Amino acid sequence: MKKKKKLRLKRPFQLILAALLFLLAFSFFQLIKNQFKQENPLVSTQVLNYEDLMLKYARENDIEEYIELLQAMMMQESGGQGNDPMQSSECEFNTQFEKKPNAINNPEYSIQVGIQYFAKCLKHANVTSIKDEKGIFLALQSYNYGIGYIKYVEQTDKQYTYQNAIAFSQKCKKEYNVSVYGDSKYVYHVLRYYTDTSLVDDWLELYR
Repeated sequence: MKKKKKLRLKRPFQLILAALLFLLAFSFFQLIKNQFKQENPLVSTQVLNYEDLMLKYARENDIEEYIELLQAMMMQESGGQGNDPMQSSECEFNTQFEKKPNAINNPEYSIQVGIQYFAKCLKHANVTSIKDEKGIFLALQSYNYGIGYIKYVEQTDKQYTYQNAIAFSQKCKKEYNVSVYGDSKYVYHVLRYYTDTSLVDDWLELYR
């Protein structure tokens, strides 16, 4: 009889211990999951609603530390509105829709393509970290202009400047016989929505 009683006493303890271990494991998973999740007060609710999807594809491309910068990019591109919130229809990684503005009609696919392309921009700009200011500027402008801008910079000033962003736009307008080519102030326009205001301050100080 005593043995049976002891067994009955142990079982609730084991259940409690298992529950505690489960809660601990769940809390740890959530901590890892939310490591890069932060509320950005400078972007819209619509942009924040895409945070989980953006984190998913940022992790797939090993650029999760750039999540707030990606949010700022989406804010500039669309404010989180429409079916192509990252305005990535013309990216090389878009293989499902026409390569023309707003051709993508699937927000998740737009995010997938846009983040994949920005990862490529970061790589080609040789960005070492989120603190690599000049590299970030070059990668951002390349997201707007295309990788061709990085090649142009390599042959001219060797780094991003607002002046060569203007020069590249003018060059492309002549080449393609168009009146508008990209946004020469794209870096500034994105950084207005980035929480680290020192970046936009530095841009204004150096390139206005």
